[in-house]
Amino acid sequence: MRTTEQNVLLDANAQSKQPDNTASLEGQTTKYLICLSDGLRYGLDAGQVVEIITDHTITPLPCVPGYVRGVINLRGQIIPVIDLRLRLGKMPQEDSCIMVVNVDNEEISILVDGVEKMVDVAKGSILPVPTQQSTQKLVSGMCSLPTGGTMLILDCDLLLHG
Repeated sequence: MRTTEQNVLLDANAQSKQPDNTASLEGQTTKYLICLSDGLRYGLDAGQVVEIITDHTITPLPCVPGYVRGVINLRGQIIPVIDLRLRLGKMPQEDSCIMVVNVDNEEISILVDGVEKMVDVAKGSILPVPTQQSTQKLVSGMCSLPTGGTMLILDCDLLLHG
């Protein structure tokens, strides 16, 4: 009988020392690359960003949605260019850079006003977007930045397929 009690106690102690698999979301972070468009900060999952191009020539295409500015030739690979400003219903801007991103194993490029920096964001700090936001259809969340200001989480899948 004593052995059974000891085993129960040992099992209880072993369980209390095991790591908690339901770790809080606050401890988990994701890297985002912040880009600017029309005065707003958008975060793109850094794992999707392939490269940033500042020197580019966009070849226009006929019969495409208005927000598709055309294509670029990146080392022999033809990549479509989506103008984030036009996709959000804003006026285009000429002085801009291109972010090449990987969405579902397809490379697309996003025309943005500029690229700021990389930040780590705790998953628990990302909040849902208010329903009144006009950009809601392309944004999966928002959060406050440690340096001040707000960042909208741009959902590249919705940008391409939404």
